[in-house]
Amino acid sequence: MNNDTLTIENYDFALIGMCMTWHGNMLVERCIYDGVAIVDAMVEQDGMTEEEAIEYIDFNIVGAYVGETTPIVMWPILEDLDA
Repeated sequence: MNNDTLTIENYDFALIGMCMTWHGNMLVERCIYDGVAIVDAMVEQDGMTEEEAIEYIDFNIVGAYVGETTPIVMWPILEDLDA
């Protein structure tokens, strides 16, 4: 991870990988986080409900563009893709 790559403070345990994405004509490195792990931590540590935690993540993390290396929150696919 380079010094310009943004992270989600206090959620290093939920970091599951890195990716390279295009921003204009430049490749940038971005952190990928497990959204379920962040929700679980917010419920356990902060006393939020799952719904409150998801709303917080959607608005304050996923919905916050903080530059070309804005972190990515990954969510599992919960439906059967073969159907």
